Amino acid sequence: MNRDQLYAMNIHYRYYDLEYFFRACQKMNLKHAELWLCPQHFYINSMWSESPEKLKGLMKRSGVQISCICPEQNNPKPNNIAARSELLIENTRKYFQNVIILASELGCDKILVTPGWNYHDEEVDEARKRSIRMLQSLCDIADPYGISLAMESIWDHSSDIANTKEKVKLIKDGVDRENFKLTVDLGALGAVSESIEEWFALFGEDIIHCHFTDGKPAGCPTGHMPWGLGERNMLEVLKAFEANEYRGGFSMEYVDARSFRNPEKWDRQTVEQFESCLERM
Repeated sequence: MNRDQLYAMNIHYRYYDLEYFFRACQKMNLKHAELWLCPQHFYINSMWSESPEKLKGLMKRSGVQISCICPEQNNPKPNNIAARSELLIENTRKYFQNVIILASELGCDKILVTPGWNYHDEEVDEARKRSIRMLQSLCDIADPYGISLAMESIWDHSSDIANTKEKVKLIKDGVDRENFKLTVDLGALGAVSESIEEWFALFGEDIIHCHFTDGKPAGCPTGHMPWGLGERNMLEVLKAFEANEYRGGFSMEYVDARSFRNPEKWDRQTVEQFESCLERM
């Protein structure tokens, strides 16, 4: 495990320009970033996209590689992996196809996906079937580009499709594609009292990414806090990953509003704590 596995993420820089985010990464000597595709930073939809040259220029000037892309995807936004209407299904497919093409142009081989959001007037199994079909289609689009989709679980306050490791396995087995991989989201695991060890026992090397956040280790209602605001032990978390020879990224996906005002401060604190943990491992 090494320092370069710690990824910056622009999600808590939402009230700053994207240029500010890349300058902050450069100052902190962070080499990799997960790019959240919020419209105010980089605008892309099912029909149109800003030029990738904007992102290529930022990467070149800052020395930061975009190593994972996190598309906008939930309900009621138009890009829902488990969309039900034909219009939204096709819109979602085209949107992710454009994101896949963008990733290929940036030299990024990993795209973060979710299982999607179900509707409350249907059986969740029906939504899960749609999710599997969409993920199969997107994996097939991404495969020729050498890109993997890394799905995270999401807590049941948002969706019932895959909030536990058992439901994630239903999706994983159903998609059945070599480039369909998984993301450990520490907040989602905490919400259902699951452990990192349990995920590695079930999924092993198919875990290629992590949303690396503080929170309460079990039963946490949010769990996407900057490190130092919650109760999670970073050293023990990293030891659990190292025990399984994990070599993927750890993205700072901070959605706690306390990190929005001064995001660089929280990133610096995480970097310092991460470095300290590495020295003790």
